[in-house]
Amino acid sequence: MKRQSLKLRFVVSIAVAYLVIGALTYVVFNFVTGRVVDSLGTSFAIKQALLEKSRLLSALQRDLSLSLKLGDSPLLKRWAVDEHNRDLGKLAREELESYRRSFTGQSLFFIPARSRNYYFSDGPARNPFATPRYVLNPVNVNDSWYFRTMHDVDNFELNVDYDNHLNTTKVWFNVVIKDAANRKIGLGGSGIDITRFIDESVNSAEPGVETIIFSRDGAIEGHRDKNYVIRNSKVRGDGKKITIYDLLSDKADRQQVRNALQALTTGSRDAETFALQMNGRHYLAAMSYLRDINWFNLVLVDATHVVSARDFLPILAITIASLLAVLLIIGFLLNRQVLFPLSRLAETSNEIARGNFGITMPVGANDEIGSLTRSFNDMARMVKDYTDNLEQKVNERTEELQRSSRELAESNRQIMDSIHYAQLIQASILPDQTAIRHSMQDFFAIYRPRDIVGGDFYFFRAFDEKSVIAVIDCTGHGVPGAFMTMTANAVLNHVLDTADSADPAAILKEFNRLLRSALHHDKVATAVDNGLEIGLCWCSPGEGRLVFAGARIDLYTVSDGQLTVCSGDKQPIGYRSSKETFTYRNHTIIADRETTFYLASDGVLDQSGGAKGWGFGRKRLEKTLVTVANADAATRQEALETALAAYQGDYPQRDDLTLVSFKLDQPLSRGGNSTDATDQSV
Repeated sequence: MKRQSLKLRFVVSIAVAYLVIGALTYVVFNFVTGRVVDSLGTSFAIKQALLEKSRLLSALQRDLSLSLKLGDSPLLKRWAVDEHNRDLGKLAREELESYRRSFTGQSLFFIPARSRNYYFSDGPARNPFATPRYVLNPVNVNDSWYFRTMHDVDNFELNVDYDNHLNTTKVWFNVVIKDAANRKIGLGGSGIDITRFIDESVNSAEPGVETIIFSRDGAIEGHRDKNYVIRNSKVRGDGKKITIYDLLSDKADRQQVRNALQALTTGSRDAETFALQMNGRHYLAAMSYLRDINWFNLVLVDATHVVSARDFLPILAITIASLLAVLLIIGFLLNRQVLFPLSRLAETSNEIARGNFGITMPVGANDEIGSLTRSFNDMARMVKDYTDNLEQKVNERTEELQRSSRELAESNRQIMDSIHYAQLIQASILPDQTAIRHSMQDFFAIYRPRDIVGGDFYFFRAFDEKSVIAVIDCTGHGVPGAFMTMTANAVLNHVLDTADSADPAAILKEFNRLLRSALHHDKVATAVDNGLEIGLCWCSPGEGRLVFAGARIDLYTVSDGQLTVCSGDKQPIGYRSSKETFTYRNHTIIADRETTFYLASDGVLDQSGGAKGWGFGRKRLEKTLVTVANADAATRQEALETALAAYQGDYPQRDDLTLVSFKLDQPLSRGGNSTDATDQSV
């Protein structure tokens, strides 16, 4: 009966396990295939975006290069300023015709700036460019493209435009022509028919793929629907062009496009990918930047045309069938080779459980069950032996554990004594707050190493009526970080002894050079790369003047309830990658007695907390600084510490944490405060 009950429970368990595993397999299948579809679709979108980018550039690059060559022609430059010279004009027209025949669209225009005569030809003629087609008029809105180009464009631009005089819409290559003194003396170039341009650059033979080309301001320059492009080409004056943002109904999608545009403009990535919705359909989008012509192409891919989850259904069916077959085979073998022999083994093991340790069991087959039987026999002998010698073994083991515990405690004590002594040594390099308050108004410092000692410290040094104050974040935590602070403190003091203390940018440059030398980064390629981040201020209270330079640490300034941020340079100090020739920037601030300054290491911004364990963050810090702007130093310090503690909650301290706040001690003689927006560099 017991064997039948165990068998029944085993069969039911197998059935339930199959159903559960099958359901989980289906869920995981849907999840994985969805990820695979998205991944393949995204990869396809990126490749398609880069392919379309290459196609577009290849379609435009030749004519653009030829237009630039035309704009650099010495002969045409001379004719642009001496248009009425017949001999020169004859040669210039012959050269223009030679260029025209080389352009893809067989068209060319040329405009001398002095006369604003519009010379144009798009086909063979007896005397091409003999007379201008018309004269550009600044009051004619249809000619505004020329005056805008001459005013705003320095070199060239691509412009999709409808020419009312010529009754033609083209992608125009507008090249600014300059003389030897870099003065704009004319405009020239060519144009590609818009229909040909769209067919070659936008229309894709790939199913489920759509390409949109737009300029930096979002205006559509190329689209499968030619009406968008033609309408935009005819917009004049204050008219509004159709933009890529007009095609997106969701605000989040419009923001994604703006973010991608910004990232591609300022970054080095070839493409940005994201998902968006257009015309009620969901797409995987890839966007690339055509830097040479300042356009962007957006490739929309319907992932279902690339690969569908239905394509994976045969794999799901095979998986489920295989799982069922495996479970049936396992059930059969387990019943035959395990359950039945186990029932016999259970009867004997019950005797051992009742304390009959002298019993032995016959060993059957030479398999796991036989091994288990031998183990039972060995266990019975071992339990009998341990029972007889238990007290002696317990005493011996207890003494051994106590001895190990004492040795561990002594080792721990020695280590902690060393760390606490290191804390005293590190504390010796921190400035005397009384001395700081003698030179600065409302000073306070929040200084919290993560591991008793750490890699953060703040620095102060007075020079007569002026002073230097800084916050420094060295590589590492604990004892390694503390060693770095000692080295950094010594090097910085040496720099201040030898360099111009009133020039923080020069101090950082020399600090970088000497610290790299001290760490041998310029000579030895070690496995460890050490350095630091620093924000340093030169304070002249009598002048109400502060000069700031930073290496990845910013200066926060609060005045009249308004917060501004002076950003430090992105170049850190002392690392192997830190360039000795890098020039840091000075930020000069003119402030009154009520202006409050803050310097903080990234331990403040990165401290985990809140509901999701995210960092404290710059916005939360800036909001707190503005909230306590009118309070005294003690109140501001308490408010900042309370905000940090409330946000941190039960999360451990993530990094060394340092923040200092101060005001200039003396007011300006003229009263008020202002900021000198001019940055100075060494």
